[in-house]
Amino acid sequence: MGPTQEDVAKKAKVSRALVSLVMRGSPNVSDQRRRRVLRAAEELGYRPNAYARSLASKRLHTIGVLINDVTNPYFGGVYSSLAVAAELAGFDLLVAPGTRSAEKESTLVRTLLEHRVAGLALMSPMMPTKELRSLTASWPTVLIGRDTSIAGVDVVTTDEQQAARSVVDHLTALGHREIVHITGGTNRSAKDRARAYREVMRERGLEPREVFGAFSHEAGQEAAREILKLSPLPTAVVAANDLVAVGAMGVFESHGFRVPDDISVVGYDDSQIARLDLVQLTSVSQGVGHFGSAAVRLLVNRIGDRDTRRVVERIETTLVERRTTRPPRSGSDAA
Repeated sequence: MGPTQEDVAKKAKVSRALVSLVMRGSPNVSDQRRRRVLRAAEELGYRPNAYARSLASKRLHTIGVLINDVTNPYFGGVYSSLAVAAELAGFDLLVAPGTRSAEKESTLVRTLLEHRVAGLALMSPMMPTKELRSLTASWPTVLIGRDTSIAGVDVVTTDEQQAARSVVDHLTALGHREIVHITGGTNRSAKDRARAYREVMRERGLEPREVFGAFSHEAGQEAAREILKLSPLPTAVVAANDLVAVGAMGVFESHGFRVPDDISVVGYDDSQIARLDLVQLTSVSQGVGHFGSAAVRLLVNRIGDRDTRRVVERIETTLVERRTTRPPRSGSDAA
């Protein structure tokens, strides 16, 4: 334990109440006694406890953040925008790194709540809706990257329909008709993304084709092996995210299929991986810079009880075209 306000009070020979007033920056303290308290605090190495100060004033200034997968570059971009917005709003962040485990997420959120955070920002949580509803029942919460109908929980997510439309329209404009989607798994955001792909494909008169996957590089590799067994082979692949896309590309290339000459590939997230010179992946940009500011704004409103209506903000996407997509070979499949 470090020095306390009691220790500072004894050294400065003043009351603890006076030390508390000085530490809160109260103007109702003479300059002489303020200097005496601050000098004693410095000599003792006392540092005000922000958490205790928040409890004393009944105001908490920390947002608890759950990150689904710290190895995914997408979440790094979202976190950066969240950190900037939180600082501008006067909040600190307490981060809990998830491991793509619904059970682990539940434990981490409970830990955040035990620290009495002012609100929760949950990035693409995988836990079931029932568990999510129970944990967030009486706490200001915003979900980032996952939709929900839970009353009182705000949402900042991607316009999946618009994203799917831009991808399918880009590929069909190039001449692709056999377009396979590698899904992101069974969690809510992956299901929304897959559903949007299927709906847009059918709108365009095309038959959806899907290979099950997950939001990981390894899942992309495994899905690519399954795709190479399909007949007819697709001329284009839409991956659930950039990690999946890069994993699939490596397998295609190792089996003699060149990207994009033999098969076009589109990713999702427009992460740093997509922009690497050796990758140059066509990818959907979710505009992650807007996620943090929107999430913090919604949380601040809910923390301050300024608006009790549930809010869902869908951020528009942009397809960033790079060198992994091109027209299919005339009169043939990828083979």
